[in-house]
Amino acid sequence: MNRYSKMLLSLLLTSATALFVCGITTGRAFAVQDEAIEQMTDEEYEAYEAEYEIWETADKETDILKSGTMLFEFLQKNPKSLLVPHAESSYMRLLARCIEEKKYQELLTLAEQWNAFRPGNEDIIRMIVLAAGELKHAEKYLWALEELYKHTTQLDIAKRIAGIYKEEMKNDAKYIEWVEIILKGPGEESNFPLLYDLFHIYSNKKDTARMMEYAPLVLKAIDQLQNPSPDIAKVLPDIRNALHHAIGVMHYNEKKYDDAITYFLRALRDKKYSNGYWMIGNILWEQNRILNARLAFAKAQILGESAEASEEDKAIAPRAKENMEKLHRALQNNTLIGIDRQYTRAREISDEDLIKPMN
Repeated sequence: MNRYSKMLLSLLLTSATALFVCGITTGRAFAVQDEAIEQMTDEEYEAYEAEYEIWETADKETDILKSGTMLFEFLQKNPKSLLVPHAESSYMRLLARCIEEKKYQELLTLAEQWNAFRPGNEDIIRMIVLAAGELKHAEKYLWALEELYKHTTQLDIAKRIAGIYKEEMKNDAKYIEWVEIILKGPGEESNFPLLYDLFHIYSNKKDTARMMEYAPLVLKAIDQLQNPSPDIAKVLPDIRNALHHAIGVMHYNEKKYDDAITYFLRALRDKKYSNGYWMIGNILWEQNRILNARLAFAKAQILGESAEASEEDKAIAPRAKENMEKLHRALQNNTLIGIDRQYTRAREISDEDLIKPMN
């Protein structure tokens, strides 16, 4: 072929591949240098011209998947060809076309194929995220999001991943793993909802050590909340109550009774509930402080029998009544004489005075 023909072919290639697609091929040298073609022997040029025809056929193919397959095969078979940048550019234009035409299945197929061929390109991974998300391929979507996080370490991506593991995959272990990653991020160490989630998970698992680790962190995070929404503010007393109660139970199980009482009293400051008085009554009885224990059980019973009592309070009331009467009988020669006065006293006594020495 003469010099003019070779130069024309070079110009055609330059024109066909001058477009940078999606930022993926930025920095690549697209133009086929005239001197490289000029230096080819006739035999080399014939091979080159055959490659050109294969690439051109693939580039002009209108079927997206067929074109992608042809271009991919060309790249695999001709890794050192001068046409590699042009074939890559053609492939990237296919991906851009898939996005523009919202052909997400084709996009997923071609992007996954490219990632298997040359793994780790952030823009390709973003395309897999887009396609898998639109197609609701949960596992592929998660995989791509996790790969994308490796490139960006963006907390929004980590939060999305954690949310999927929690809500869609129901995978506590992976959810915990990602929440712990998030909590290490700037400004996230006091993320109240995530900390409370971890506490709740470990509570369900009865993992006392991890509960003890997270309960104080949740309480600290609550103290740092500024202008919580009305919905959050409404439930905060219940949450603080649950946390203080849980810490109290843990101290109780370890027979650290004074510490346990401290936390049950804090829980009662957050919200009055029968179980708090029930636990304090048991501790006081264990400490042989019978007069105090009797009043604690009386308070648990009274609260559980009130009109506004919760189902849990109602369930505790008969047990509290049984213990209250048992202790009263022990103090009154196995009779219930004077028990009404004790109920009156229980209604009047403060929680703080409940644990003070009594005569």
